[in-house]
Amino acid sequence: MSKIRIVTDSTCYLPPEVLQEYPELVIVPLYVSFGEKSYREGVNLKTEDFFSMLKKSKTLPTSSQPSVGDFLEVYRPLVEEGSAIISLHISSKLSGTVDSAQQAAKIVGGEIEVVDSLFTGMGLGFMVLEALKAVRGGASKEEVLARVNAVREGITVIFVVDTLEYLHKGGRIGGAQALLGTLLKIKPILFLEEGKIEVLEKVRTQAAARARMIAILEEIRNEYPQARMRIAIHQTEALEEAREVLENLRQKLKPEEAFISGLGPVLSTHTGPGLLGFACFLEDETGVLPSWARRHGAKGA
Repeated sequence: MSKIRIVTDSTCYLPPEVLQEYPELVIVPLYVSFGEKSYREGVNLKTEDFFSMLKKSKTLPTSSQPSVGDFLEVYRPLVEEGSAIISLHISSKLSGTVDSAQQAAKIVGGEIEVVDSLFTGMGLGFMVLEALKAVRGGASKEEVLARVNAVREGITVIFVVDTLEYLHKGGRIGGAQALLGTLLKIKPILFLEEGKIEVLEKVRTQAAARARMIAILEEIRNEYPQARMRIAIHQTEALEEAREVLENLRQKLKPEEAFISGLGPVLSTHTGPGLLGFACFLEDETGVLPSWARRHGAKGA
């Protein structure tokens, strides 16, 4: 049986302590550009430096996918060593990363499976983490892919941004929604569904939006009180609040796994500072349970 290697991209945002546990994970960085100058996320652009630059910049930065060549540099040596590759990436509806990976896989040949996560952040991160655990546990390639696909069906990602300006200018959400939020001071709760950012509910204040997100997590727990729950709290320049929320959720929801995941420069380019959000999934003896959006038929407000 071939050795299996997991490849992902820099938008999975697994916390540093988790990455230290899995040094075998290969991460392909996306790019952020300020004007003519381009940076590789996590390589020559750290998150704290990015926000400092963002505050000083007169124009918003842009993000871009890894090139086919970037993937060739990763895939070729892994295939040459005889490894099978499972390459998990940011939603194809948010980035062209999957396309670059697929083109590189065709050029290299070998045993490469490119997976469109339909998520980013810890939606993607949880899939990567479960794939790594499965590989370490001796699973076959087919078993790892089955696990990844099951987790993808169960992930719920909800979040609130401080302003819709960044999503609107980056083309990641419709102009009408951005206008509505600006004029009426509405704070929409956003979610990822079928790979795209949708509006779940509209509330009046940031505090109300964040309280509603926590209420949704409590609803999820109440539906399946005995299930194993895994939660990641996403934040951009809202670390102290995220820490308070984490402690609160640990006491209320008793998750099996819970941690904070700071969004890096690529996603922060589109969300701006002040984001707070959650990625979670549940599992019981029957397997991974359907996501909150799937169970409730959420299609966007």
